[in-house]
Amino acid sequence: MRVNSIFHSLSGEGIHTGIPTVFIRLQGCNLNCSWCDTKYALEPEGGELMTISTILTKVKTFKPAPSWVLITGGEPLIQGDKLGGLGGLVGRLRDMGYLVEIETNGSIDPSSWWTFVDSWSVDVKCPSSGLSFGSFKQLWCNALSDRDQLKFVVDTVEDLNFTKDFISSYKGRATILVSPVGVIEDKIWLQRVAEFCKEQNVRLSLQTQKIIWEDRKDV
Repeated sequence: MRVNSIFHSLSGEGIHTGIPTVFIRLQGCNLNCSWCDTKYALEPEGGELMTISTILTKVKTFKPAPSWVLITGGEPLIQGDKLGGLGGLVGRLRDMGYLVEIETNGSIDPSSWWTFVDSWSVDVKCPSSGLSFGSFKQLWCNALSDRDQLKFVVDTVEDLNFTKDFISSYKGRATILVSPVGVIEDKIWLQRVAEFCKEQNVRLSLQTQKIIWEDRKDV
């Protein structure tokens, strides 16, 4: 499969914020959000072609070994079955004792092996992303458990209204996360989003990696 980078850091956002984690950033994405901060991982033919064994060898070099591995992108679910496929990688990581989280943009239906993943982080694209809500696969709403998360990246009041409407009809068990764009640059917007989270009784998620390291890659 195509790999952009493998590195060791702290989980920067969501329900696992602050946990030491090995990141496997896969290459290629089927979407192109307006505020995407990993555009270097979008091109499907970029990165390096690796076998599952090569990826695992790299993961094992990080000491002391973290409990969690986060597979992100790009969009991991476009990798298909090339050189063993994403499902095979998840199985091997689980066999090695790792807990596995996958970040996905929600535009691809859950795979047959999706229940083997310890935690899913699924984006619901708000209007400012430049994508239509039609890209989101509704199967994710019913599939997710209380170990999983639905994330809304918000940049406008329209995004907040969209998120509010979604929350009012959502009957699932996943944790709802609201993540503001431009945390460092725009404290007024951060405060507005924080007030929204209080009003809606949902969780605020900040990109702590940007607060600490700003725009550095693979940290």
